Amino acid sequence: MKVILYGTTAERDELTEALAALPDCSYRNIQIAGYSDYDGFIAGLGESPPECVVVTMNGAEGMEGVIAARDLWKNVPVIWFSDDNGFGVQSYRLGCAYFHKKPISAGILSAAIAKCV
Repeated sequence: MKVILYGTTAERDELTEALAALPDCSYRNIQIAGYSDYDGFIAGLGESPPECVVVTMNGAEGMEGVIAARDLWKNVPVIWFSDDNGFGVQSYRLGCAYFHKKPISAGILSAAIAKCV
């Protein structure tokens, strides 16, 4: 399972650890590519299609990440976590598989990943 994470370094590290601990992921070979800058994220998106994209950047930067992922890989599920519930409507318009306001708990992450696997 290839997952692309776009978020701060701290959030990426936290999510990487949490993903490995999820029951849905424990039996899978998970390859995680993490990016904290937009240009690196765009380059990483172009390599090969992931099974899932997780965006944790806040505000417009997170929205731009979601838009880029949806434009490049229309059939790849996108999970979006933001500090602003107001982006929930935008996530629906962009076709995200899952949106939730931060903080991210293990239960929330498990529900989000279940939409992708």
